Amino acid sequence: MIKEKLKKIGEFVYELPKSGKMLVPGRLFLSEELFNQLDEGSVKQVANVAMLPGIQKYSIGMSDIHLGYGFPIGGVAAFDSKEGGVISPGGVGYDISCSVRLLRTNLKKSDLEGKEKEIAHSLFRAIPSGVGKGTKVKISEKDLKEIMKLGSKWAVDKGYGKKEDYEFCEEGG
Repeated sequence: MIKEKLKKIGEFVYELPKSGKMLVPGRLFLSEELFNQLDEGSVKQVANVAMLPGIQKYSIGMSDIHLGYGFPIGGVAAFDSKEGGVISPGGVGYDISCSVRLLRTNLKKSDLEGKEKEIAHSLFRAIPSGVGKGTKVKISEKDLKEIMKLGSKWAVDKGYGKKEDYEFCEEGG
């Protein structure tokens, strides 16, 4: 059992020692209660991510870690392209619309250097985030109960999407 290999190294930090084909150790940030609920599969996925080319320092599991599609949900990893590093879509939340996307552009690093603040500002202005301050959509308690029953179908029925949006979601949205 891989979970048994985890060693507590801090109040909320567990380490999965580097073994086998792992290039770096795993680090999980969990309370004792969350550690007790941790499933074997997500720990195995932390180990699998630690085997990816170019990984730096650790394969990390945050407190919300759970089984994903190859890469654990709540998993974090940094990669160096000069060391054969990869970009793993499983590590950027493509599975249930975790608000992160992987986009390919024709831009080069040199096109972006020196413009980081301007880019961050533009992204912040263009991408909705936070708890909905200023939203035009007002949701009542009754709406919230319907959303809990219908999922993304509720949003489509209200004109906020297309039927395909929930048809292609896990468990029909």
